Amino acid sequence: MHYRPVPTDTEEDMSELVMPIDDKTLCGRKLPLWVGVLLLLVAVGLLVPMIYFTVTANSKACVDGLQAQKECQEVNQHVQRQLTQAQEFSHKKEAEAATCNHTMVTLRESLKKEQAQVAEFQGKLKILNQNLKDALAEVERLRRQSETCSKNNASSCSSFLFVVIAVLVLNALLT
Repeated sequence: MHYRPVPTDTEEDMSELVMPIDDKTLCGRKLPLWVGVLLLLVAVGLLVPMIYFTVTANSKACVDGLQAQKECQEVNQHVQRQLTQAQEFSHKKEAEAATCNHTMVTLRESLKKEQAQVAEFQGKLKILNQNLKDALAEVERLRRQSETCSKNNASSCSSFLFVVIAVLVLNALLT
């Protein structure tokens, strides 16, 4: 058995301890052969799948697949952004359409009111035209009467005719 030299006070390295050096011992115990073989098998068992995985992961098909997946994700993100933009545009156009529809309803209601007013004004206009025709007919009748009156009594008839015409014109304008 070999021993390490014991450091003296003059030696600089005081960290070494006196321990027996034996290649076949582990902390004072012998390593059984089957444990060594088992550890070797475990190491090989872990090393082989790791080498296989490394070779498979770096194969051309795997690298091409990863590249295709990356491109697919980029295209998918691009399409998703376009879809989002299209949905936002669609919502905006739907809001504009709703505003237009509301405006159309308002304009139709306004048009119906205007048409009712036009019909009312046309009715009043017919009445006024009829009153004007009646007044003109009355004026014509009174003119004829005044001609006959002028032959009989010119001054009294013309005063009466003036008053009747004034009343008829005012009546037609006020109604």
